[in-house]
Amino acid sequence: MAAEGKSVVPAVARAVAILDLLTTTGSRGLTLTEIARSLGIAKSSTANLCAELEEQGLISHSGEGYRLGRKLVSLAGAYLGQVDQVDEFYTQCRRSKYVSAEAARLSMLDGLDVLYLARFDGSQPIRLTANIGDRLPAHITATGKALLATLPEAAVRDRYQGRPLSPGFTAKSHSTLGSLLADLRECRQRGYALDDEETTPGVLCVAVPVIDVPDQPARFAVSATILKAREHEIGVPRLVDELVEIAAAISVPLRARS
Repeated sequence: MAAEGKSVVPAVARAVAILDLLTTTGSRGLTLTEIARSLGIAKSSTANLCAELEEQGLISHSGEGYRLGRKLVSLAGAYLGQVDQVDEFYTQCRRSKYVSAEAARLSMLDGLDVLYLARFDGSQPIRLTANIGDRLPAHITATGKALLATLPEAAVRDRYQGRPLSPGFTAKSHSTLGSLLADLRECRQRGYALDDEETTPGVLCVAVPVIDVPDQPARFAVSATILKAREHEIGVPRLVDELVEIAAAISVPLRARS
């Protein structure tokens, strides 16, 4: 049994180290050689570990390298089902007057992407928006920019250092770090972020960060998505006011654990 313990525990620790490492790479991924070098593990051992992690769906492999796998989202979903702020998100969306009719989402920043943790479909939701577990580049999404705007500008520069912005989805998507930083300054000034046809033509998304500790980076952001044609009918200020209320309610359990 002792020998078995010695063989299993290091393997588990190394597998977790690989998962931890891949959380820092955003959508680029890492090659087998890069993983082995970063963790100081023999390439043959790394190959065996990655093969098993891929078999279990915990990581995936493409031409660009290894990235986190979708099974982690289902595991995270099971965990988040026990977390108060997810339940509170759905509760507050149902209670709201305007957001309750739209598609609303709860997101977190993961590297250079946003990961969608919860989605509320109201009475008139848009079907072209991201689902739970989906990832999108942070620099083109409202929730991504709402979260990035809570970071100091120097931290945003460091995050994108040596990593050009991934290709946008529309002609309105940010293509340079300079334009993104300018947008984030506006986000900080007005208190909310916009995705104005940056991910999907004809679609407008509004987002605010969930602030649990003042002057600290937010862990979550909430958003509402509407058709651009309905912008004047609904009014961005109305959505912002309700999103701020939803974010404030979500932040209560976060503050209690801080």
